[in-house]
Amino acid sequence: MAHSIVSEFEARRVERFLRELYAGKLRRDESLTVTGTLDGQWLAVRWELNNARATLAYGVDARADLKANRLREREAVDLLYDLLGEQFGEFLTSRDPFTGANWEQVEFAGKQVWLRGQIVNQDAEQHGTALLDDDAVVRSRALAQETLDVEPDA
Repeated sequence: MAHSIVSEFEARRVERFLRELYAGKLRRDESLTVTGTLDGQWLAVRWELNNARATLAYGVDARADLKANRLREREAVDLLYDLLGEQFGEFLTSRDPFTGANWEQVEFAGKQVWLRGQIVNQDAEQHGTALLDDDAVVRSRALAQETLDVEPDA
C-alpha cells in the first residue's frame, strides 16, 4: 500500500524553490505542486503545473524501482527531483509536453526511471463529465421506463 514520503513542509519548500528557479518561465497565474509516495519498492514523485483558474494542469509522474536501481529513498527522491527539474525547465520554455500518458522508461544519471504525464484541460473535462452524466441520466430513465412498460409473465 502506498504511503506519502514527501512531507507537506518539504513539498512547500520545494515549491517555493521552483517558483524562484522558474521565475522568468512560470506565468503569473501558474504554480507547481509536489507530492511523493512509496509503494513497496517503487518510489514515485509527481509534479503538477496548474494555473490559478484551474483550467489547465500538466501532471507528470516519475518513478524508480529502489531495489533495481540500488537507491535509498532519499536518493531516489533527489534523483526524481533532478529529472523533473530538468524536464520542466525545458517544458516551461517550449510549452511542449516532454512525456505522454503511457509510462516510458528513460535513463537518467545512470539509473532507469519511468515517466508519464498528461495535460488536462479541466474546463473541457468538467464539460465532458457533465455531458456523460446527462447522457447517463437519460439512459437510466429510459431503461427504467422500459422496465415499467414490460408486462410481467402471467
